[in-house]
Amino acid sequence: MGAANIHTIGDLMRQGALLHVTCRSCGHDARFEARDFVAFVGAGRSLDRLPLVCSDCGSKDVTATADRDTLLEQRHRPARPTPV
Repeated sequence: MGAANIHTIGDLMRQGALLHVTCRSCGHDARFEARDFVAFVGAGRSLDRLPLVCSDCGSKDVTATADRDTLLEQRHRPARPTPV
C-alpha cells in the first residue's frame, strides 16, 4: 500500500505512520498516533473528515495527511530481522 492509497485513518494506522495535522489559518502543526484517532472515530473515517480543531487558534480549517517522515521510515524497515 503506497502513500497514494492512504485514504482513511485505519489505512494510516496499518502503515504505522503518524497523522500530520496543519492549521491553514495560523500554520501550527502537530503529529499524532493514528491509533488514538481510530479508537475515537473508527478505522473507516477519511483523513479529510476527522474532527480537528487547532489548539493554538481554534480554527477548524486544518489539513490532515500521513506524516511523510514516519511513512518513509516504516517502508525502509526490514520485514524481519537479519540474522548475525
